[in-house]
Amino acid sequence: MMTLATASEDRVAPPPLRPDLFMPDPQTGEPRLRGSRCAHCGRVYFPVRAICADCFDDGLMSDHPLDRDGVVHASTTVRVPSAAGHRPPYACGYVDLVADRIRVYAPFSGDGPEAFVPGRKVRILIAPARVGALG
Repeated sequence: MMTLATASEDRVAPPPLRPDLFMPDPQTGEPRLRGSRCAHCGRVYFPVRAICADCFDDGLMSDHPLDRDGVVHASTTVRVPSAAGHRPPYACGYVDLVADRIRVYAPFSGDGPEAFVPGRKVRILIAPARVGALG
């Protein structure tokens, strides 16, 4: 499986821009995308919601670490630099997290942009996009 984000192992990760998007894995402590799950109907959301949009129950939403394994739904090759520090060409796109029945958007790394075709299995990793003077 390929990665969606990579970083040098010897760098200290800066604080996330939106800390509410992440939570520690209950078993490993590693960062995971933080979703929410409705206790009534089981629907999973990302980012976190206070009320389920399917059954409109409130107070029944709980934190849910999203699965890391997914399948590329769609991707594109970007040929201009990004504000996050990605150098062209790079790929980004949508990944279906099948176990959670949810789709997330992410930059791809670990292979050339042309390799991220629909149906390819990938793994989500949480890592800094870049480390600069401000962290």
